[in-house]
Amino acid sequence: MSNYTTVAETKEIPSGERKRVEINGRRISIFNINNAYYAINDTCPHKGTAPLIRGELDGLGIKCPNHGYRFDLETGECNIDSVFNTKVYPIKVKNNSILIDFD
Repeated sequence: MSNYTTVAETKEIPSGERKRVEINGRRISIFNINNAYYAINDTCPHKGTAPLIRGELDGLGIKCPNHGYRFDLETGECNIDSVFNTKVYPIKVKNNSILIDFD
């Protein structure tokens, strides 16, 4: 069952920008890449401390600012080892609202 929750408005995250939100204790980074939105757990699972929001975008991936591990924004897959894969969230836009599914 879907549980979409409004987390931001599109005007808050223009193309090429990002924003971190915290919902129910979960820190999630939202990226707008060419007007497509992606949502991923904000904390790098490698050491559990680095905020991915500060990472460098690499195509449809984000590189951890501490050790450079790359996470695919569509799948959460890590380029180093699948043990470090992270959670991505379904995301959609409705009437200029950005919604994330937390189920």
